[in-house]
Amino acid sequence: MIQSSWSTHFPKISVYLTKIFIIIYYNTNKRVIVPERHELLFQPGLIVHQEFFDYPAMQESAKNWLYLSKYRFGTGAFYGCHDGIQLNKLQIGHAVRHEGMMFSGLSPNDCLTIGILEESAGYVCINDLKMKAGDIIIIDDSKPYDFSSSHHTKLAIISISKTLVVDNFPWILDTTDKIFKDKDDVLSHIIENEWRRVLEEPDLFDDTHELDVMEKKIVKAIKYAFAGQTGEKPHLTEGEKTALEVRTFLLTSLKETISIQSIVEQFMISDKTLQNSFKSLFGITPKHFMKLLKLNKAHENLQYSDALTTNVSDIAMKWGFCNFGRFSKDYKALFEVLPSETLNLTHQ
Repeated sequence: MIQSSWSTHFPKISVYLTKIFIIIYYNTNKRVIVPERHELLFQPGLIVHQEFFDYPAMQESAKNWLYLSKYRFGTGAFYGCHDGIQLNKLQIGHAVRHEGMMFSGLSPNDCLTIGILEESAGYVCINDLKMKAGDIIIIDDSKPYDFSSSHHTKLAIISISKTLVVDNFPWILDTTDKIFKDKDDVLSHIIENEWRRVLEEPDLFDDTHELDVMEKKIVKAIKYAFAGQTGEKPHLTEGEKTALEVRTFLLTSLKETISIQSIVEQFMISDKTLQNSFKSLFGITPKHFMKLLKLNKAHENLQYSDALTTNVSDIAMKWGFCNFGRFSKDYKALFEVLPSETLNLTHQ
């Protein structure tokens, strides 16, 4: 039976059960609490299609993936969609995001994930790999991954039990720092075709044999797609490598007053090189990057503050916005509402 939130024929799916243990990661003297385990509990025959319009819905629709931190980079309505099919030892699906985003996340535990960038309207960077449409990246569950995009993206995703990986293509376990190509678009095509098939045949998995048939087809497609490839590590300039270090620094120093000049001096990089490197990785300047991060933090604070005891100006000042008129204008451009509306909606 197909379960979904997008049609009256497919009722909203329940959340996967997850088993989470909390541990502490230390990064540049900052404590971040993240789940040590976020398991993919296979429910063969389960089919999901859920749209999302805010962060909680994005997380709920992601099921066995976990978002640790989230930042909106695109202006306009927040919208995306997750869909997927679970088989015996793997799941396939799509992640569509209609605007630019940056986040850190955890992939399903005890799985290796193949991500195919099918569509990109701008700049995409996963971990320290610059990607373009048709590229494949391998994501391991052993550590958080970083994703950033300047505009719309669509990824096709295959999460595979590591026991299945070891039995069929064990060498792929050591390729998480490389990019591959989707040869003849075979992986994109099979995911699209099988997704269309289950929509057209809602009772397909009443015959459990079809689970094995589809899984074998996908394993065969993976072997074909990777045959003859060793993967490549995209070249990053020294400026781009430094820009990635600056990104990490900024994420852990948002409450501090930081100027571009101080960054240039601290990281011993020229202003021009820093500007060009940020644009080549993220599609924006470092100054705009900082502003977007702080606007997102202000948005988060306003969402979880008491309107009876909190002023918008207090939140704006907290994140370094001294010109309240400019803050409101930039905030509305990013989130489509005024900061006061976010705060009052929380109260209501």
